[in-house]
This record gives sequence, C-alpha cells and structure tokens, in this order.
Amino acid sequence: MGAERWLRVGVSVPTEAVEVVSYLLVELGSSGIAEGEWKPDTPPPAWTLVQGFFPSDQDSGALLARLTKHLRSIATEYPVLATCVPACEVIASESWQEHWKTHFPPLPVGQRLLVLPPWEARPAQSKREVIEINPSMAFGTGHHATTYTCLEALEALCRTYGPPAQALDLGTGSGILAIALAKLGTPSVWATDIDPTAREEAQQNARVNGVATAIHISAANLNELPTHFPLIVANLFASTLIALRPALTHILTRSGHAILSGIQSDQAEAVLQAFHAPDWTLVERRSKDDWTTLVLRRDSD
Repeated sequence: MGAERWLRVGVSVPTEAVEVVSYLLVELGSSGIAEGEWKPDTPPPAWTLVQGFFPSDQDSGALLARLTKHLRSIATEYPVLATCVPACEVIASESWQEHWKTHFPPLPVGQRLLVLPPWEARPAQSKREVIEINPSMAFGTGHHATTYTCLEALEALCRTYGPPAQALDLGTGSGILAIALAKLGTPSVWATDIDPTAREEAQQNARVNGVATAIHISAANLNELPTHFPLIVANLFASTLIALRPALTHILTRSGHAILSGIQSDQAEAVLQAFHAPDWTLVERRSKDDWTTLVLRRDSD
C-alpha cells in the first residue's frame, strides 16, 4: 500500500498575521499547521510561509477559493492580506509529519513551564511543569510571541501574588493558557471560546495534562459568566480588546489583573488609551517579535 497523501496549502503572509492565518486554516479543517522558522535571537522576517494540511481528496479549487475569501474578509485588520495568493500541492504523509515536527520543539518558558508536543519524551529530572499540547488543531502552542509572553506574564503574576482562586482565559484556543494557570496552582479556570473546534481541542488537552477537573470549557460570552475574576488573560485582536473594555472592567475584580495580548506593537498605545485611569493602571509591558503583551491592574475606587 502506498503512503497516505495530503493536500498541502501554503500562503506567504506578513509575519504579524501568522497567528490569524493559522487559525483560518484550522477553521477550514486543516489537520496541522506549519509556519516558517527563524532563529530566536534574530529579528523575524517580514513575511512567513504558513501551511495547512488537508485530505488529498478535498476539492483544491474550492479550498483555495474559501481561504482567499477569508483572507479578504480580515483585510481591515491586515490590508496586505487582500493581495496574498495561496497555493497547494499533494504530498506524502511522511513528508508532512517529519516537516511538521521540526516546527514544534520543546519550549521552556520562564522559570517553571515547559511546553512539549506529544511526540517528545518528558524529561525525567526537570522541575518544570510540563504542558503537553498537540499542535494539530486549535491555535496555541506557545511558540508564537503572543502566547509565549502571556505564559511568561502568568507565571510572573503567580510568583508575585500566588495563584488566584479563579481565573478566566478568554478565547482559549488550544487551552494552553488555561492549562498553564491550572498547572501553576489555580484551582478553578474558566476557558471560553466561540469556536466549537477550539473548545473540543482545549478539553482534550486539559484531559491529557491531568487538569480537566480544574478547567471549565464554555462558549459563554463575558456578560454570561456567573462570577467575577481576579485574573483574566485575553490573547485576541487589539480592536477586540478595545471593544471588550467595558465588559472586562465589569468582570475583573478590584485590584485584579488582566493580561492582554494579540497586540501588534504599533497598536499598543491605542489599547492603553482605552484601558486608562482611573479604572486601569499599566503594570508591565512585554514585547517580542513586534508583538506586545500588556499586564494591567483594575484599580479600586
């Protein structure tokens, strides 16, 4: 029997749009995502090749048309996406699997966390909390700058103040941030996402990591959640964060912290202008690869 074959769809996009284009491919049914690599100590390239993998019997023309339509639909956030042209080819499964794995090496984060894909053995002597994430479905492996800096910020807050009694991961994707919170000691984490594929993958990842009882997966929006939270993490678009400011102000407890990410560095000031005094105070700003993560405190009256 010959090797299983797959349809590989690739599109070169501005590096700052890699996250959202990866998510589009997942929404279209990709069984895996591969992104162009660069060395951590060097500036990221201006453009990055993003690839998705689909069953070979899928209609390639229809798939490319749908992806192109999606790219055009988000061109208000990333105007250059309107000119990006995806392409596809059929490849053998062995070629995909080996190529794919090179994009997800073990990832130490901060002082306590280690993100591993399922094919990597867990280190026997490591004192780090291992987060096993399957990168085949919903977005969030820790390798993107926004997720990485969120993980750093979560660890830093838990180290300074201790793990909160409960927390919210808004737009959870793969569940990696919710799992990190549970691993760091938070006994109750709400993880919300409007995408059913993301919720299913987050639930599976929570089970694999042994924290399913601590994480509540939900499709509820902010106004439907039954409680307030002393810690919220939201890795979303800058425009979405700004629109959610009133709801976040309401649901975060006084003196609580919000970690806001998914913010291109040139959009950070606009987010800070929305999250302004007297309700909010900037505690910390983390930057990586032209992305910014903001740690804010909800001030008391």
